[in-house]
Amino acid sequence: MKKYVILISTALGLIAGGKAYAQDSDSLEFEEYNNLYIQVEFGRNNDKINMLQGGITLEMGKNYYKIKVTSAVEPKYKTKQYLGKVHPEISDISLIMGRSFKLMKYQRFHFGTGLSAVTHVVRGNSQIPGAPPQEENYKQRYTVGLPVELRYSFNFNRNIAISCTGHINANPIKSFTGLSAGIMLGLF
Repeated sequence: MKKYVILISTALGLIAGGKAYAQDSDSLEFEEYNNLYIQVEFGRNNDKINMLQGGITLEMGKNYYKIKVTSAVEPKYKTKQYLGKVHPEISDISLIMGRSFKLMKYQRFHFGTGLSAVTHVVRGNSQIPGAPPQEENYKQRYTVGLPVELRYSFNFNRNIAISCTGHINANPIKSFTGLSAGIMLGLF
């Protein structure tokens, strides 16, 4: 009998969707914005190499949590012998936590930092001086970095926002900075 009472009360609580009494009424704050965004941005880094940046952002009150991927790839060589082969690049995957600051009704600044795994593909030493670089002459280096980002976003409505981001990744292999602009799509 006890398990049926607990089961029915749990089901009614889930259906009604009310708050539990143990929750503080101000602890969860859902504004007119969505809480989960997918973001895609294009830009350039400090070496003037094009870069693509994407991520998923979860906003909870004034805090946000983000998983971000950044990739900056040097232009591919034009000749046939280099097409489809590895070429120099720097990329990272970051876990970022930060604060959101609301300016006006539709504008926000976001500032965050975290940890990232950085991959840097570099040209290795060629065996023969003047010889064209081959795929085996490239090597990948991995390290941990410290990403910092400052992002401005303008929300048109609950589902669409444009954003502009300045970011830095400090790491022992090759630190890099970049500016990018793009779009954010709200999911929930």
